[in-house]
Amino acid sequence: MKDYSLNLTIHNKGFLVPSVLQAFKDRTVGNYEIVVVLDGCSDNSEEEVVKFFKENKDISHKIFYADNVFETKANNIAAKNSDGKYIIIVQDDMIVNEDGWNQRLATPVEKFDDIYAVTARTSYNYILNPNSTHLAMNKEDDLKIDNCWSDIVLTLDHAEKEKGLPRDMLAIRNSVNRGPLLVRHDIFESAGYLNEKFSPQDQDDADLNYRVFKKFGMHCGCYWTDFISDLRWGGTRPDGHNPASWLLKAHHKNTRHLFEDHEDIL
Repeated sequence: MKDYSLNLTIHNKGFLVPSVLQAFKDRTVGNYEIVVVLDGCSDNSEEEVVKFFKENKDISHKIFYADNVFETKANNIAAKNSDGKYIIIVQDDMIVNEDGWNQRLATPVEKFDDIYAVTARTSYNYILNPNSTHLAMNKEDDLKIDNCWSDIVLTLDHAEKEKGLPRDMLAIRNSVNRGPLLVRHDIFESAGYLNEKFSPQDQDDADLNYRVFKKFGMHCGCYWTDFISDLRWGGTRPDGHNPASWLLKAHHKNTRHLFEDHEDIL
């Protein structure tokens, strides 16, 4: 059994994949594997992945293929084929930038019995918006919207490096975002992984946090760790700033799911 499974799902990031994988090699410590899911790639991503592992035969790895299923399902493919005590989900537009980053992310989980997930990115609290215009709408009409974020829930109390979170403070909140996100594999598996009704993506990580809290009484938080990312590298913001219309439509669908499943604790 490995200590860490680094889960990397890739969609057309051939220009960035060598840097992402090289950072894993240079910055990761301990006993680990890299689990790659090539998700509907039509560029040179596969070529770059194969080349990297040919040149680094000593790195334990697995490669899987998916038919452009996107993040929720691709993340589950990686997780269900991981052997690590801890799974760390890293998106294909993130380059880790800190030596021993994986051990740092695991520190709070190993120190506190009631922590199951730690993000390097941001933690926050979701609350139900009592003045939501979208919740007041007919559901079918709400699900057609693709030009704005859903306002059914509000995010409060963001904690992250950029907002002044102290280096060695764990900021516990009721939700965290994946990328990079470390989770206890046993809890992730017992919770049934990500709920695929949230496909293609968005709010599936919040749903996971709530399900784990309800079932195990466990919490999540941010313990920031350096990484490099750029909105222009991602696939959800075509112009580098504004979200794609499909993402906004998915956000309305999935925020409805989040509300319907977890109104009791929102």
